Amino acid sequence: MTRLRHVSTIVALGLAGIVLATVRGGSDRIMTAEAQQAVKSRTVTILVGGGHDTIVLDSYFPRIVRVRAGDTVAWKFNGDENHHLHTVTFAGGPFSGPKLAVAGGIPSDAIPDFWIPVPGGQPDERMWNPTEAWPTRKSGAPVEKYDGSTYANSGHMRMNPLVPGMPASREFSLAFTKPGVYRYACALHPHMRGTIDVTPAGAKDVPSQAEIDQQAKAEIAHLSALIDKGQELAKNVRSEPGPNDTTFWFVRAGVFDRSAELGGILFDFAPKGLTVKTGDTVIWQAVDTHTITFNPMPPAPVLFMVKPQPDGPPWLVRNPQVWRPAKPASVYDPTQYFNSAPIGVTTALGTSWALTFDKPGSYEYLCALHHPMGMKGTITVVER
Repeated sequence: MTRLRHVSTIVALGLAGIVLATVRGGSDRIMTAEAQQAVKSRTVTILVGGGHDTIVLDSYFPRIVRVRAGDTVAWKFNGDENHHLHTVTFAGGPFSGPKLAVAGGIPSDAIPDFWIPVPGGQPDERMWNPTEAWPTRKSGAPVEKYDGSTYANSGHMRMNPLVPGMPASREFSLAFTKPGVYRYACALHPHMRGTIDVTPAGAKDVPSQAEIDQQAKAEIAHLSALIDKGQELAKNVRSEPGPNDTTFWFVRAGVFDRSAELGGILFDFAPKGLTVKTGDTVIWQAVDTHTITFNPMPPAPVLFMVKPQPDGPPWLVRNPQVWRPAKPASVYDPTQYFNSAPIGVTTALGTSWALTFDKPGSYEYLCALHHPMGMKGTITVVER
């Protein structure tokens, strides 16, 4: 999930060099005064995320875009209606609440942590950080101007609200007023980063929207190809001998090719359907964050409980049924609710969860975080 710090630094320094060369360059890179007057500021579009069903593209397309001072950049959500959400977050100035380091970034890249304690709540109660969840631009306000000295945030971008009371916007815009190299990230997925290279207003060598779209298409194709490789890897079913002639079976919760650095992910269980014998144990393993949830009483539990506030946005408090582990018995009981709670490399519960099965039957389970996308699986148990 992490990125090499020196690679990030090289990219930033390289882009800074481009800006410096543009500022100091000769007439071949800067328009004449007359030409500058004829050039109007423009709006260019960047895509946020992508994919469909269980295929997830966690990136901005393209990741690096060069514009002129005075131009506006519009980010548009690119997932389907069931896809998880993203933010566009520029932390150029101070913001309230705890900070979260950007994977592979530098200290100045810190963005708001997305969980904060519930005021007056229990010690382990958490809610979504309003600083991260809601946009800095108020409803009806003009497009924000950005020069690197303020905090600017899209809030949660999604086709539809994840839960009632949660914001959801499909587009976010910023007008860039000052040359510089501006880095931004998704506050929910800090490995998802982008850069806006703002050149002087008279710079000649800025890409057209058609060229930006072409680059976005190429980057999407690259990540999609890596997902295809991950799907091939997912066909391999791993098992190991257990005690008393039983077997340990391993299931991946989420699949990705490491070269994609979590930019391209398959939000599914691999294998999606697994047949085991009575007494066998299934071990789920996750890198990105998922749950393994056996819910005998549909529908699936909601992720958040909405608590309206007299002033300000409602609180989105984590539902303990999703966010706390539940294992009421040492072996699976199809009449009981079993839940791993979120597991993965960034969670306190670690990267794996296990369950033993001793009753023949077919048992469906899901990821409580991503089941609307189709992240569901089945364990079929037969007599030994």
